[in-house]
Amino acid sequence: MTTLRDTTSADAGSASAPPSNQALAAALQAAQWTPRELVRALNPRLEAAGQPTLHPTAGRAWLNGAQPRSATVRRLTATVLTEATGTPFTAAGLWGERAATGAKAEKTATDDLLGRRSIADVLDTATAWTATDPHEQAILHPAGDSQLLSAVWDATRQNARPILAPGGQEQVLPAFVDVLEGHLGRLRRLDDTAGGGALSQRYVRTELAGVLGLLRHGTYSTDVGTRLLATASGMAQLAGWMAFDADLHAAAQRYQLLAIRLARAADDTTTVGNVLGMLAYQHAAAGKPAAALRYAEAAVDHTTRSSPLVRARAWGRMATAHAAAGDITAFRDATDRCRILLERRRDDDPPSLYYFTPEQVSAEAGHALVELAAATPAHTRRLLTEATTLLSPLTDHGPTSGFPRSALLHGIHLARAHLLARDPDSTAATLLQLADHVPDVQSIRCRNLLRHIRRLAGTRMRSADRAHALTAVDRALSAS
Repeated sequence: MTTLRDTTSADAGSASAPPSNQALAAALQAAQWTPRELVRALNPRLEAAGQPTLHPTAGRAWLNGAQPRSATVRRLTATVLTEATGTPFTAAGLWGERAATGAKAEKTATDDLLGRRSIADVLDTATAWTATDPHEQAILHPAGDSQLLSAVWDATRQNARPILAPGGQEQVLPAFVDVLEGHLGRLRRLDDTAGGGALSQRYVRTELAGVLGLLRHGTYSTDVGTRLLATASGMAQLAGWMAFDADLHAAAQRYQLLAIRLARAADDTTTVGNVLGMLAYQHAAAGKPAAALRYAEAAVDHTTRSSPLVRARAWGRMATAHAAAGDITAFRDATDRCRILLERRRDDDPPSLYYFTPEQVSAEAGHALVELAAATPAHTRRLLTEATTLLSPLTDHGPTSGFPRSALLHGIHLARAHLLARDPDSTAATLLQLADHVPDVQSIRCRNLLRHIRRLAGTRMRSADRAHALTAVDRALSAS
C-alpha cells in the first residue's frame, strides 16, 4: 500500500504552537480526535477507494496551515468528521476559500430515496449510484439518524409487484436468470471468504449494473422481471454489506436503501428483513443501541410470516441490539428464540442464509457477550468466560471451514475478550493466530479492528514472548 505525506509542508509549526487552522482544530475537538486519529480514520476510506494512504503526521501539518493537495482527501476529511460528530462539515468550511473554489453540495445516503418512488425512478437512481466513481462513494455524507429512519420507512413501503414496461429488443430468458442467481450465490461466498476489499466491491458493482441494465432495457416475462428485481436487490444488499466491511458506512446505507426498495418491488420479504437486520447490526457496531433496536424490531416485524430460518436471522439481530443496549436478560431471551427457530430449518429455506448455522449464532453471541462484559463490570469475568468458549472454535477452524474472514473477525473479538480478562498470554496466542489469517482476508473493517486491538494490546504486553505476537500482527498488516 502506497503511503503519501499529503501536505505542502508536513513538518511546519510545532505541536505546542496554536493551530493555524482553527476550523479543523474545532472539528477535531468535537470528534475528540487527535490529528493522528483523524488520519487513522481517513486511511481505510482511501484504501477502500483504491487511493494512496496518508502519512501519520499529515493531520498535524494540516493544523499548522498546510492543506491536502487532493480534493478527495479534503472532502473525505469533512465526511469522516461529520460521521464522528453528527455535525455537518464541508471541505470549504475546513479548508477556507481556496478549497471552496468550485465547491458543490455533498450528497448524502438518502438523496432521491425519500418519499414515494416509482420502480422506474428507483432503477434510475440505483443505476446512477452504482456507476458513481469509487472516490465519490467513499466521500458520501451520512444522513442524519431521523432522515435515515424516514428513508428506511419509505423503502419498506415501496410498491410491490410493479407492472414493468420493458422496451428493449433483447429477451431475457429464465435460463439466463438461473445463471445470474447462481453467480450471486458464489459472490456471497466470496465475500464470506475475503471480505469487502476494493476489488470485490468493484466487481459486485459491475454485476449489479449489469442486472439493472437488463431490468431497464431488456424484454422479459412478469416472472423473469420479478426474479431480476430479486437478484438486483440481492446484489445491492451484498454491495452494501461489502461497503460496510470497507468502513464506508454512508455508501453501505445507500446500497441497503436501494436493496429494500428493489426487494419490496419483487415482494421479497426475506431480503427486506435481512437488510433491516444488517442495519441493526451496523448501528450496534457504531455504538447506537437505540437505533439498532429500532431496526431489529422492524426486521422481526417484517418477517413474522416468513420461514423459521428467516425469523431466526431477525431474532439473532435483535439479540445483538439488546447486547449493545446492555440488556443481558433481553439478549438471552432473543438468543434463545433464535436458536429454537433455527432448529426448524427446511429444504426450501432461502439460499442467501446458508451461512446462518448454530456455529454462526454462537459466534455472534460470543461477540455480544464481550460487549456486555465491557459494559457490566459486575458480571465481566463470567461473561468473558462464556464468550471465550463460544468464540474459540470458529477462530480455530474458520480457515478450514472456508470462512477465513469470519475467523479473523471473531478472533478479533476473542482477543478483546482476553484483553478485558487481563490474560496477556492468551491474547498473544490469539494475535499470532490472527496474523496468520490476515493475508487471506481483504476486509478493511477487520484490518482496522485488528489495528485497534493491537494498539490496546501494545500497552499490556511488554515481555519478549508477547511482543513477538505484536510484531507478527504488524508485519501481516503492513504486507496486506
